[in-house]
Amino acid sequence: MLSDQLLTQLLEKFGDKTQKLELKPVQAAVLVQAQSLIELVAYIKEDENYAIDYLSSVSAVDYLEDGMEMVYHFSSTSKHHGLTIKVKLDRAKPEIPTIIEHFPAANWFEREAWELYGINIVGHPELKTLLLSENWDKGWPMRRDWDDEDFVRFPEF
Repeated sequence: MLSDQLLTQLLEKFGDKTQKLELKPVQAAVLVQAQSLIELVAYIKEDENYAIDYLSSVSAVDYLEDGMEMVYHFSSTSKHHGLTIKVKLDRAKPEIPTIIEHFPAANWFEREAWELYGINIVGHPELKTLLLSENWDKGWPMRRDWDDEDFVRFPEF
């Protein structure tokens, strides 16, 4: 896990653009504004104290009335620590910049978020379908309010 000192340094550097999150199980995590994502990602990759060099996953999350999020899981193979970055998105017009320039592995993760959640990945070089047919016109099947005549909805817990 990223040390408390490095997490504090990151929060101080990005000021009111970020907010510390408490996750369970305990892990270093920050919430960052979408317009500051690229700057923060570049910083944690280039700064030798963080040395973040591995992106293990990017996920989209739909909270219905509370909006959406993109969640990034990073780690450093040399420093042996990790960092989770969350970005809140407006559900009516979800939009976030691509991080492919810094982490090419984001390519398919971002395409999946675009295809299944309808999140506009600004600057992505190749937004095209991965899982759905190219002529899909039934909305975004991973959104919590999505419905279709053949879709079987499981009960909410």
